[in-house]
Amino acid sequence: MNDYRTILEIITEVLNGRNLNESFASNISELNNIGKIKDVSYGLIRNYYIIKTIIADMVKNAPSDIRVVAILYIGIYELEFTKKPAYAISNDLVELAYEVTDDVKLKGFVNAIIRGFIRNKDSIIEAVKSKTEYKYNFPIWMISKLKAEYPRKYLEIMANSSIEPKLALRVNLRKTSVDQYIKQLDNDSYTYIDNKIILNNSMKIEMISLFKEGHVSIQDISAQKLIEIAKPNDGDDVLDACAAPGGKSCQLLENCNINLTSMDIDNERLNKVRQNLERLELSATLINADAATWTGNKKYDFIVADVPCTASGTMKRNPDIKLHRKQSDIAQFVRTQRKIVSNLWALLKPGGILVYITCSIFKEENHDNCEYFIEQLSMVKKISELNILPTEYADGFYYCVLGKEKHADL
Repeated sequence: MNDYRTILEIITEVLNGRNLNESFASNISELNNIGKIKDVSYGLIRNYYIIKTIIADMVKNAPSDIRVVAILYIGIYELEFTKKPAYAISNDLVELAYEVTDDVKLKGFVNAIIRGFIRNKDSIIEAVKSKTEYKYNFPIWMISKLKAEYPRKYLEIMANSSIEPKLALRVNLRKTSVDQYIKQLDNDSYTYIDNKIILNNSMKIEMISLFKEGHVSIQDISAQKLIEIAKPNDGDDVLDACAAPGGKSCQLLENCNINLTSMDIDNERLNKVRQNLERLELSATLINADAATWTGNKKYDFIVADVPCTASGTMKRNPDIKLHRKQSDIAQFVRTQRKIVSNLWALLKPGGILVYITCSIFKEENHDNCEYFIEQLSMVKKISELNILPTEYADGFYYCVLGKEKHADL
């Protein structure tokens, strides 16, 4: 029951608006079955709109106690998506409802809903299966937007955004080669895609071969595209302007002989950059500052602007985005992105490169912003652009490489 109470706390917090990753990290302990808690918590939120539609059909007047609502979500999730026996789910959750509320009526309410679903599952599913949010497991506004922007791809995008993510590895080439590292792995434990390693099964980070020794890091294969799309020259002064948690900073240092400055607005997240650098035995100058306003004291040859965004390309990794993100958020992120790039452009040397990156799949944050920069920035030229949609193995990402032209007399 202790695990159920932890799951309940996580789901209650997420329904109240808290980030799922943060809630999970702050609620688990060594006393918990962490694997079970993660499977249920993330699985439930990943399938939230299916469960929401079922409950809305069964419960016309939801109780005001959000914990009871969360218990219903847990129950429908387990009945629909796990192999746990129905009687055990019912017994455990009815008991949990009474434990947390000390209310016989609420206990009876939970019992009635869960047992009602068990008895009438087929007819309940038949009644909701044509409803839009159940059918696509996405909020209506996002379904409409993806359909409009990707009329031939929206179904694939949503399907690939609703599955459990795979762990991808980035090999630290300063310590080993990809071929050498693969020899550490069993042939059936990984898939090799686009010259990158995907682990076939999830595992604790500390269990990944040679992770602690700094031979590999976890980084989505779309995020690893940076050095394939644009790579600084040896000796370049490079700024990673929104660096936390440090994946791109470390990748640049693993592959290039550069002078790197890693900056982030959040000092706590900047500590994660520091930790990753130490584990990989790499070195950079760290600065806690806002990329939208920081003026610095030097110019850079190469700037990475991996800007804050809706993170809509990472929904299988961060499924609560579907719950918490609103359509109005997009415009707010766009304003921030434009402020950051406009400020960073002044820090870029003539002849230099700025790589604009988001993990969004929405065009306002991507192609539309790229066109805005071309219109608004001085001495700018677009070198390349890449829009990556979510796949079974990778997140959605966007890259736009902008070059700063030199003056004619330089």
